[in-house]
This record gives sequence, C-alpha cells and structure tokens, in this order.
Amino acid sequence: MRIAFFTYEYPPDIAQGGIATYVKQVARLLAEREHDVEVFCASPYRTVSIREDNVLVHRLQSDGPATFNRILPDFFAGIHSQKAFDIIESPEIHGHAYLIKQQFPSLPLVVKFHMPVFIQMRLINFYTSRIVKLRYFLGALRRGRIRFYGYNDHNNDIDYKVTSVADAYVSPSRSLGAILQKEWKLKPEKLTVLPYPFIPPRPLLDIPITERKTKVVSFVGKLNVHKGIVALVEMIRKVVPEHPDVQFRLIGADSFFPARNMSMKDYISSQLQGLEANYVIKGGLDYEAVLQELAETDICIFPSIWENFPNVCLEAMSAGRAVIGSKNGGMSEMLEDGAGVIIDPLQVHAGAKAISVLLDNPARRVALGIKARLVVLERYNADRIGLLLEKHFSNVITDVC
Repeated sequence: MRIAFFTYEYPPDIAQGGIATYVKQVARLLAEREHDVEVFCASPYRTVSIREDNVLVHRLQSDGPATFNRILPDFFAGIHSQKAFDIIESPEIHGHAYLIKQQFPSLPLVVKFHMPVFIQMRLINFYTSRIVKLRYFLGALRRGRIRFYGYNDHNNDIDYKVTSVADAYVSPSRSLGAILQKEWKLKPEKLTVLPYPFIPPRPLLDIPITERKTKVVSFVGKLNVHKGIVALVEMIRKVVPEHPDVQFRLIGADSFFPARNMSMKDYISSQLQGLEANYVIKGGLDYEAVLQELAETDICIFPSIWENFPNVCLEAMSAGRAVIGSKNGGMSEMLEDGAGVIIDPLQVHAGAKAISVLLDNPARRVALGIKARLVVLERYNADRIGLLLEKHFSNVITDVC
C-alpha cells in the first residue's frame, strides 16, 4: 500500500506531542513491513523532503497549524499526481486533511482520534467555578442564544469537520471512541478501536524489577489540571502523615491553573507548605533524565481527570514500575487485567489509600511491575499492531474503492 500521514508535529523539528511520537512509530513500522509510506509535516524553519528510516518525510515551513493547513493541499496534490496514494491518515485535531478530502473525494481518508480541542478545553476548565459558568450562560442569553459553558459548536469545529468527511475513524481507546460517537453522532460502523503501537526503548526494559526499601512515588507529565495535579496534591497531604519517609517527585513542565489564576507550581507550593521534605518539583526533564527518574521510582501515579492514550503510562509499565492510574480514559485499558492499580482520580481518599498500600508492600510492587512490562510487550508490539493496521487500511480501501 502507498500511505500518506498528515501531522503538524513530527520529530525532530516539532516533537513536543503524542501525535509526533505516534506518527513516527507507525510510519516506520509500516515501512518496515514494506509499505510505501510518506509523512507530510511542519517545520518552523525549513521546507525539505528527505528519507528517514525508509520513510519519505516532507517538512513544510509553517508558523502554526493554520499555515500548514493552507500550504499542505497544493504540495500534497503535486506528490499525489506523480504517484497516487492508496490511503491517507490525518489526526482529527487541526483537520489537516479536510481540504485535501474535498479536492480528492475518492481518496480513502482515515481520521485518527487523539484529543479534540473541545475536550482539551473542558478539561482545562474542569475547576472553573459555577459563577463563571453562570455568567457565560447569561451573557449568551442576552445575545439571544442558549449556550452552556464548554459548549462545542460542531459546525465551526475543524476537528469535527474533518471527521465528518472521513471514510473511517480510529480511536486508540474505547473511552475516546465512545465520547466522540456520542458528542458528534458518529456512525458506529465507521469506528474502529485500535491502540497505538509502543516499542519500548531498550533502557526502559533494562531497568531491574526488584524489591526496594525506598519509598519514591513519581508523577511524570505536564503539571496541569487534566493530568490530575489538584487531586494528587490532596493525596500527598493524606499520605505523608502515614509515611513520613515518602518522597513524591513531580516531573514535568509547569502550566497555568485558570481557576486559581496562578501557575500550577505555585499552587502546589501553596498547598503543601510544611511538607517540603516530602516532595520535589523537578520541572521538565530530557528523556535520558526521565529514564533515570523511573529507575529510582517505586510507584508511578497518573491520576488524570481523563486522558486518551498516555504514552507515559506505557513507559512506566515498560520500566517495570508499579502504576496507579486513572479509571477515566485509555489508561484503565492499559492497566486492566492486573497490570496496575486503577483509581477514580476524584476520590482522593481512595487514591491516597492505594498509594499507602503499595508503599507498605514492596513484593506487590514487584508483581505489578513484572505484569505491566509483560502486558506492554505482548499487547502493543510492532508485529501485532502492524498487522492490525494493515488489515484496517486494506479494509477501508476495499470499502471505498
């Protein structure tokens, strides 16, 4: 098959997001399976076409997704006219393929779900007060409209618009698929749940899984609302009195906390006064430093309010750490069947208890780590996901053509 992937972000030029990681891995995976794969992506400083890992990568100089969407169609049309693609894939976010599908309606389009902007905004504003929400509603009412806070106008949402013209859509998690099917009234027969591939770097698999006397609990991810930092702070306050020798490590870049009009780092510090010996905010670290942190960690906790398919959870599982993860979103699917401990992130007392139980039981931590690593290697490996991707793309091409 001849396959094109569209993505604004792609390493190394723009590599800050999960979409970049996904496209990089899946493009290389399919190329290794002898498919003809090309990636169309953005770059802040260059326009170039170059072969990387047997994948032809077209980087288009762009100052943002809007610019990328504007210049992509003509560039793609030139390549497609020389040697036609069998199928194209685009993320829903930013709607890269929307104009291309209009230009080439018979070209099969798969939209891969990651996290639409409207879900991101709802999560960012999760702790927004009822007063603010009421003011928004009353303001809309004065303009003659009924609009609730967090309302998503699908007709003007490029994420929805590209999905509406897709021949098929793929969700990495059952959770996201169910949300979008309900919100966007999607056709269930077009929806397939298919996890991202995950190929653990060798250094993760080389981390030994052994009983340790230390009590290090690590969070890895951006310090923001939807990652569950507010709840985690409350859990820390409950755990420390029972385990005065515990150390929490918060690893990730700072962000703004809209509901408190302050940075999340400042919020954490304000809430954990007097507990400075029991936590440290490490900030954003490079990948090698994160690997070292995982090696020194006993328990990883990811209490996200909701999350689609967090690679950081798979990284912690690959490292053989005991993982406590949220029941909301794809993380619970990763940790099911005994690969980790699943909690309701808004039930702070239960979350604190889960941490305490594992702190008191090194043998249980080891057992969870062994199971977690095995699940990653068996469930998300390149051969399994590659075969599923091939079958899915082939079926879509057959159905459309």
